[in-house]
Amino acid sequence: MNKYGIKPEVMVHLDPGHKVLWVLDAASAENVRDFIYESGLAQWNDFEFYMASTLEWITNVIDKLPTIY
Repeated sequence: MNKYGIKPEVMVHLDPGHKVLWVLDAASAENVRDFIYESGLAQWNDFEFYMASTLEWITNVIDKLPTIY
């Protein structure tokens, strides 16, 4: 994680589905992807990888978009 500048924020177990939600702070999605592969985690785990934004950030982006109708 240090190599890719990744900071773990939250890790919780989702019951009863035996899944883990892992929230990471990283400079890019590629850094997280490369960490997953290089660490070997992808060899014995299935990953669903989602980028996320804060509501504040996405609201600011939406407010700057022109009206299309």
